[in-house]
Amino acid sequence: MALKVDCVENGDWLVVTPYGRLDTNSSGEFREAMDAAMERASKIELNLSETLYVSSSGLRVIMAAVKQLGGSSFKVTHVNAAVMEVFDVTGLNEAINVEADELEGGSNIKALFFDVDGTLLSHKQGIIPQSAIDAIKAAQARGVKAIIATGRDIVELDKLPIHDVDFDAYLTLNGNICLDRDRKMFDGNPIDQGELEVLVSIFQAGRIPFVLIGEDHRYINYVDDVVINTQMQTHGTIPEVGEYHGETIYQCLAFVDAEMRQRLENMLDQCTITSWNDTGIDIIAKTGGKDAGIQKFLDREGITRSHIMAFGDGENDKPMLEYAAIGVAMGNGVEKLKAIADYITTSVDDDGIKNALQHFDIID
Repeated sequence: MALKVDCVENGDWLVVTPYGRLDTNSSGEFREAMDAAMERASKIELNLSETLYVSSSGLRVIMAAVKQLGGSSFKVTHVNAAVMEVFDVTGLNEAINVEADELEGGSNIKALFFDVDGTLLSHKQGIIPQSAIDAIKAAQARGVKAIIATGRDIVELDKLPIHDVDFDAYLTLNGNICLDRDRKMFDGNPIDQGELEVLVSIFQAGRIPFVLIGEDHRYINYVDDVVINTQMQTHGTIPEVGEYHGETIYQCLAFVDAEMRQRLENMLDQCTITSWNDTGIDIIAKTGGKDAGIQKFLDREGITRSHIMAFGDGENDKPMLEYAAIGVAMGNGVEKLKAIADYITTSVDDDGIKNALQHFDIID
C-alpha cells in the first residue's frame, strides 16, 4: 500500500508527517515526498508522531535531507523511544535537532496482531507458553487490544489450546473473514467468482488434494498421506470430503510440492499463494491478505496503522509485518520474514512474545 505523507505549513516551517514504517518498501515514496517538500520550503520539520520505526532505508532519506538543508533548517519531532535508539546509534541526533515524544516506545501501540502457529502456539509444547499468555493479558490491562491473524478458520482455531486469552478479534483465513470478539463476522473478502470457477475445476478434477473454505464449512476433494502428514506436523485437522454447491469461498488450501505450487501460481491471475508448510499452501484473493484484514479492523476501531505491532514466523505473515508500524519476527521464523522485520525476538519457546513486548515498553 502507498505511503501516506501529509504536508502542512506552520509559519516558516513545512511540517512533513509520514504514516507507517519508513523502510525499504516505503523509502522510494518517502524520498519523493521529501524532495517535493524541499522544493516547496527551505525549512522542514519531519513529524514522526505517526511513524513508530525507521530502518536504514528511511534513515538514508533523512540524512540526504539534512545534507541538502543543513542542520539548522531541518528538525525531527515526536520521536518515540524505538526511533530515538536508531538515531542515537547512528549519531543522527547530534547532527540535527531531534525532539523526543512525550509518549515513549510502546505507549503509542494500541493493537497487537498475532499469527498462531509458531508464533502464539508452540508446536514443541502444543500450547501457548505461559509467558506469552501473561504478557498479552498485561498489555490488554493497559488498554492494548490483542487480535489473532491466522490462515486457519475459526473451526480449527476452536480446536487449538488458545483459549487462555480473550482476544479482541479474529482475522481468520489470512484476513479474509474478520470476526469480532464474539466470533461474529464483521467483514470479509471472498475469492473473485471468475477465478473461483478455475479453482472449483481444480477441486473437482481431483489431481491434487484441494480444500474449499466458506464462511461456515470447509471440505476437501480427497485425503492422501501428504494431507495426513502435513496436518500432523502443524496440529491441523483434516476436513471432511465434500462437494462444491455454489457457496461463497474465501480461501483454498492445496497440499502440493514446490513444483506444483509454482504451476498454480503461474495459472492463477487473481489469487495470491503463500506457503505455511513444505507441502501446504493457502490460496486467497489478491485483494486479501492479513494486511487487508488488519486494515478492516483498524477502520472499525478508528486506529491508524502507525499504532500497531504484528508478530509472525511464516511466509504468510510477511504482508502484515510490512504493514504494521512494528513488525516482529519470531526467532524460530523463516529467514525471508526475518529479513523484512523491524525486530527479531527470541523463539516462541524462549519467551519471544514477552521479550518483544518488554523491549518496546508495552509491558513492564
